[in-house]
Amino acid sequence: MIQQLVAAQLQCNKRSFSDQPKVTLGREDQIALLKASTIEIMLLETARRYNHETECITFLKDFTYSKDDFHRAGLQVEFINPIFEFSRAMRRLGLDDAEYALLIAINIFSADRPNVQEPGRVEALQQPYVEALLSYTRIKRPQDQLRFPRMLMKLVSLRTLSSVHSEQVFALRLQDKKLPPLLSEIWDVHE
Repeated sequence: MIQQLVAAQLQCNKRSFSDQPKVTLGREDQIALLKASTIEIMLLETARRYNHETECITFLKDFTYSKDDFHRAGLQVEFINPIFEFSRAMRRLGLDDAEYALLIAINIFSADRPNVQEPGRVEALQQPYVEALLSYTRIKRPQDQLRFPRMLMKLVSLRTLSSVHSEQVFALRLQDKKLPPLLSEIWDVHE
């Protein structure tokens, strides 16, 4: 299940790179951005699928997961609780699919990622998405002047959650739990 989600996200990410004719990125920067943003994109997608009534996250229509399900899958409470807290906070913002998509694009093209060699080019790719999100929020909810900054602040929370994820992966390694090869490659976890 996780491998399918990661593979689908990678395909989506690859398409976003090929759809940008004005600015091109070197292969190294593409790889750096994909690796660094994948878990954060998965967390944004998880938040988008959060159901506040059932306190569950629904994947692929019929696959619903509670905190207990995540725990049984091997995740620690220290990672599960922040995922659900982040998902609840995102739910309170009431984002639509367009806002989620723009946040994902802004997140992918973050120039401060490790191993990015040409941050100026990455910023040039990110800027239209930032401007689009700002314009969209001004048009959609002109009375809520704080909506745009609140959404960007969620990206800061997302980075924190990503750090918690890194600690979770490290803990799994200490327990000698084997990760699927695809996840090991994305998360730079080499046995």
